[in-house]
Amino acid sequence: MEIVLLGLIPLVLLAGIVLFAVGTRGWNWGTITAAVLVLLAATGFTFLAGMLAQRERAWREIVGGYQAALARERDALAPGGDGRLVPDRARKSLEALAADKARWQRVRSLVETWRGRHWEKAAFEPPAVAANGAIAAGRLTIEDVDKVTINEGAELYLFDAAPVEESGRFLGAFSVETVNGNVLSIVPALPPTPADVTLWRAPHEEVTVYENLPADRWMAFHRTAAAEAGQDPDGSATLPGRRKTDPEDLLKHLESRLQQVRQHAEPVPEEEWPRLVEGLAGRHILPGIYWATVRFKDTHALPRPGAEPVEFVADQTATFDLETAQKLKEDGVAEMIAVERRRPLADAQTALRGTDYQPTGEGKEPIRIDGTAFIRRMLEADIVAITETTARLKAARESADGQLRLQVREGDDLESDRRLWQADADAAEQVAERFAARLDEAAGELETVETAVVELGREFAGASALLAGAIDARAPPPRRPPQGAP
Repeated sequence: MEIVLLGLIPLVLLAGIVLFAVGTRGWNWGTITAAVLVLLAATGFTFLAGMLAQRERAWREIVGGYQAALARERDALAPGGDGRLVPDRARKSLEALAADKARWQRVRSLVETWRGRHWEKAAFEPPAVAANGAIAAGRLTIEDVDKVTINEGAELYLFDAAPVEESGRFLGAFSVETVNGNVLSIVPALPPTPADVTLWRAPHEEVTVYENLPADRWMAFHRTAAAEAGQDPDGSATLPGRRKTDPEDLLKHLESRLQQVRQHAEPVPEEEWPRLVEGLAGRHILPGIYWATVRFKDTHALPRPGAEPVEFVADQTATFDLETAQKLKEDGVAEMIAVERRRPLADAQTALRGTDYQPTGEGKEPIRIDGTAFIRRMLEADIVAITETTARLKAARESADGQLRLQVREGDDLESDRRLWQADADAAEQVAERFAARLDEAAGELETVETAVVELGREFAGASALLAGAIDARAPPPRRPPQGAP
């Protein structure tokens, strides 16, 4: 619009000149009109020229501000005291930020290796477990992927993508039966428990699928002091780790574990160093928890098994476990300048599947460390055996209880018989006492009768003798046959 007005000014000025020339013959309305138009044209020109100058000044300020902002953001330059652009140490140029971005991406790639190959978004339809123990395959659909490079028979590990506060947790290990594009048919890799079945039946909006259980690394939980203070970090990135939990019963345990994660790389006061050394010597503290930074006094070489020794020069700093650092200090090779506590690492794959540990030294056989899956199968077998033994013991106890009841009944019967027999024995004793008394009486009577019989016998013998004498005296003598007579 301002350009159109500027274009009209020459036309108005030209018309004023023409009218002024025409009006030179005398003062008339044309001369007056020309003079007025000339004044208006001059005033308008002056006003519009001022507007244009103001606009140019404003645009110069805007352009200057944009140029300064571009220089500040793109080249990390800021106006100096003399108005010239000088490097701003508080900022970084786009080129430096691009280099930092590439470096952080490399660090992030290194840190993200703790997860391995995984898929963030997936839909989970759990396997169906019948009452008789039969398992129907479930389905796993990995979104945003047309075809996944997973072979049949592979083992996958599923995590609920919900936060821990919303009961997000480890769902279990599953074996792949069939692959159809991005849809996988899966079955449990381990026999499910009733708790697993209950967990699977709960709604799961999204699950995260891991080809291998995530490896625990200190770098994944490292946080720099600048990041904690809210400033631009200069060191490692802050990457949160995952937690898995049961909703209620393990909450306190998980809070303590989370506190251990947050305490990673915390400095230990110097006055506590001797206590830590004593704890490590007495095996009251697990090795690998405390690490020390040492400064070498002179050039020193540390041997490495199966590799070249590592050379350290004077005033060079390095980090070792506290036991090694203490030995270097006792040998007078280096001095400890800092001690920090690092949280213990956990290998979920080893914890689940176990591993073989090879002791140092020749001729030593590897030691098999069983994982929770094997231990679970052993415990389940033990539970089955104990359950069967308990059932047998219960049946034996019931049989023993039945026999005991029979024996108690027999004992009651015998006790009743014993009471009856005792009553009969008491009655028999009373009868025996009466018999004894009667026997004594009968014996006395018998003795009296015998005495009377003896007396009567004597009397009878005397009477018989007298009777025989009387008979012999009155009767003739008997006739005696002659000798030889028949």
